[in-house]
Amino acid sequence: MRVLVTACSLSIVICGVGRAAEPGADELITRGLELRRQEKPAQALEMFQRAHALGPSPRTLGQMGLVETSLEHWLDAETHLAASLAVPDDAWVRKNRTFLDQALKVSRSRIGELVITGPAGTDVAVDGRHVGTLPAVQPVKLVQGNAVVTANGAGFNDFSKTVAVQGGAKTSLAIVLDPVEKRPAVALSTPVPLPASSAPPPSVTEHRGRTWKTVTGTGVVAAGAGLLAWGIIWIAVDHNDDCPMSGAACNKVYDTKTAGWILTAGGAAAAAVGTGLLIWGHRSESPNVAVGATTNL
Repeated sequence: MRVLVTACSLSIVICGVGRAAEPGADELITRGLELRRQEKPAQALEMFQRAHALGPSPRTLGQMGLVETSLEHWLDAETHLAASLAVPDDAWVRKNRTFLDQALKVSRSRIGELVITGPAGTDVAVDGRHVGTLPAVQPVKLVQGNAVVTANGAGFNDFSKTVAVQGGAKTSLAIVLDPVEKRPAVALSTPVPLPASSAPPPSVTEHRGRTWKTVTGTGVVAAGAGLLAWGIIWIAVDHNDDCPMSGAACNKVYDTKTAGWILTAGGAAAAAVGTGLLIWGHRSESPNVAVGATTNL
């Protein structure tokens, strides 16, 4: 029993020593002020934060705001300084109001507001932080500089834009979403093979060959007919009695029998050659006509 009482007494003593060793809010503030004089604002801020956790007050808020201003933590500074000045009847606030007002003015000059509008139901994020769904997105306080705004909505392409935020001013951004393009599906049909018996159309060379034979044959036949007619005429007028002159001269002029036979023979030969070309061209066309008729069945 005596041992148990001794142990309890020792525990109480140890706890009391621990509480006595832990600094209070006022002592932490004193340490923070000393660190500020030593130009150690980051360590001073830690002391003020610990003091505020132990005993929140307009003084701890104001001290955090002042040191945050020197560290250029503009958003935190504006929040803490405004909260401290919101209690104007506090003795410490009345005493240091000038410094608090100046620090708040500097902080707010570095902060701008971004007002975002757009289609209802659009989710909005600023610098990767979700800020709400339109139209319920409140103006966003941002440190001056560039901010990346992203947004998305059902049935629309994702939106992204970099916005330049000005300190001490409001910047408006209207989000415009482009609908997702819906392309119609393309129906693919099974390829249909060509009939095995299908023959290729006659080539240009074959067509030109048939045309040449026909044209040439027709021309040769016409030339042969002309020569043949000319030769017959000359044979008929040979030694004609209608010669206006007499004697050897008239016989010489109308001695056309030999030339007439030559022309007649040449004309007959030409007509035969032309007729042969026409028959040849006609025969070369006949197979193509037969194949075309078979293909159409």
